[in-house]
Amino acid sequence: MSIETETNRIHQERMQELDLTAFKLLPSAKPPLFHGHTVRKTVSSYFWRKKLRPFILEQQGNKCTVCGWRPAEEADIKHLHLHEVERYDFDHKVCHLLSIQLICRKCHAFHHIIRTEMVSTEEQWADLMAHFIHVNGCSPHIIKKFDWITAKALQLEAHALKEKEKEIARLAKQPVRYTVHPAIPFSGEMENQIRRKGLLYQTE
Repeated sequence: MSIETETNRIHQERMQELDLTAFKLLPSAKPPLFHGHTVRKTVSSYFWRKKLRPFILEQQGNKCTVCGWRPAEEADIKHLHLHEVERYDFDHKVCHLLSIQLICRKCHAFHHIIRTEMVSTEEQWADLMAHFIHVNGCSPHIIKKFDWITAKALQLEAHALKEKEKEIARLAKQPVRYTVHPAIPFSGEMENQIRRKGLLYQTE
């Protein structure tokens, strides 16, 4: 067995030993096939900012649903973001919008961990790691394993991508289509806007 193979085996074993079930906040990343494609960018900016956002803010209590942070000043409400919880259909290149979660900018940064790590300064990254420790109530030593945590959190997604390599290549030039869960506020209005652009996915 080569050194590289043995190293990979040990790495996989250590990742399997990590139990992430108790973590409230975990890193995630949107699959490359769907980068830049969201319902938010498909519906009108006016609808998202002036109708949906105020409704979600009130509905979810003007606080982060992950860490509980609540803006102390009116001006800080901008640091609460609408996070689109999505499921991806690689067979048909469909982004299913399952729900919309109100989260703070720090928690949101972990949902785009690859980009976050690329653009964060050393100080910003340290601040995010402190937030990760606080939200999950874990030891500061966990940060030494953050790369493993990220790898394990993204492991299932990476496996799905590998399984769908041929489909992804075939669908690369096709537009992303969308569905909106009926429990989401104003789902009908969102669907109408998406339909007018010819991007609403409907099963036959």
